[in-house]
Amino acid sequence: MTESREWLRGLPAALALQRALLEAFLATAQGDDRIRVLVVGCSIGRGVADQLSDIDALIGVHPGAWASALTDSRGWVESAGSVVDLHQLLLPDGAPEARHYQHTYAQYASGVELDLVVSRAGDDWHRRADWIVLYDPDGRVPANVTRSTQTPDQVRQWGYAALTRLSAVAKYTMRGALWEAHLCLELARADLWRIWALAEGIADAQYGVTAVFDDPRRPVPPSMARTVAPLDAVALVAAAGECCDLLTATWPRAMAALGAPPDPPPLAAHVRARLRKVAT
Repeated sequence: MTESREWLRGLPAALALQRALLEAFLATAQGDDRIRVLVVGCSIGRGVADQLSDIDALIGVHPGAWASALTDSRGWVESAGSVVDLHQLLLPDGAPEARHYQHTYAQYASGVELDLVVSRAGDDWHRRADWIVLYDPDGRVPANVTRSTQTPDQVRQWGYAALTRLSAVAKYTMRGALWEAHLCLELARADLWRIWALAEGIADAQYGVTAVFDDPRRPVPPSMARTVAPLDAVALVAAAGECCDLLTATWPRAMAALGAPPDPPPLAAHVRARLRKVAT
């Protein structure tokens, strides 16, 4: 694990607190035969983290040690540093036991936050582009990166989710329910960011705004700022209209990038007309 320790030592001084925690997790992995994989990803893995960045990590455990790992994972987290609080749960909810993984959120007294996934270490893992493998004595993590890819159906899912929420902005503002309208606008913009990221050829478009700002180009359309609104009916409807217009303009590029028919769904024109009607 010489390479792992060299990589950790090479982290910038601004990440000294994160480095100390990762070094502690690496020591835990090396001292516990149940732990077969330790990975850090997201902003730290991509090399774009700063002193405020949390740690997104993955621990893979021997499948036969799954039950004991769930019992002891809290101790792994607490042994890395002084913990203010932590919360653990098994996901996905309702899935068969064999598909479960454990998610832990922890807040350390140092100020660093941790998002940790503990799962069974398999032989069929796909390596993400942002993964830094700190520990893998069995060679379970493949050397080649499996790029995340989107499908036309995923874009349609994002697009229809955004459009139905923008339509709800119209409905809620007409009722005077401005908090609900504001929430729908925020959720719609989140899906718009995903479609925009795909249209711009940004990796991991499913992460939306995070993926856009992690890209060195940071290609933000000027009109995106106009999709933000205060708790005011007129402003909310205007921002929703901007959001709908940007989605309609971006949709063809996103779908074309996937080789799919580029025409926006008819719902886009319907929603835009509804917002105009509310505005007048």
